[in-house]
Amino acid sequence: MIKSMRERGPSVSYADVEQLEASIGRTLPDDFKAFLMQYNGGRPEPNEYPLVGLDNNPYGMVHFFFGIDDPVESCNLEWNFEVMNGRIPDNLFPIACDDGGDLLCLSLYGDDAGSVVFWDYYAEHFPPTYDNIYRIPGADSFSAFIELLQYSPDDPDSP
Repeated sequence: MIKSMRERGPSVSYADVEQLEASIGRTLPDDFKAFLMQYNGGRPEPNEYPLVGLDNNPYGMVHFFFGIDDPVESCNLEWNFEVMNGRIPDNLFPIACDDGGDLLCLSLYGDDAGSVVFWDYYAEHFPPTYDNIYRIPGADSFSAFIELLQYSPDDPDSP
């Protein structure tokens, strides 16, 4: 669960979210729309979540959630959607990154619609497949993913 969000993007309205949907030609889940209107991206605290299937990485980390009209181009949802077009499966929408180039994506349709998944940059496939996609247990919706965010169990300073 998010306790705080630093470096948020500018405030956005429902009309701004609708404009993003029109631009990308996709409908976003209601819980993600609400997140955008509340935070519009940023650095969450806590920022770790359980990750299964990626060797030697039992936890993933959200470095930054992308937003709408963020002053940093690479932190924009629309920019990431365009840049990743053809690099990730078509049903995935990039919503965040870790600090190593990997992405968190929201599945917008298909068998895993609504879920948040981890895209491993270092195992990228051409054409894109699910071979470098890892499901996050319990992240069947964006809201469920947010509830999974935790402090590192290895961090002695975590509350």
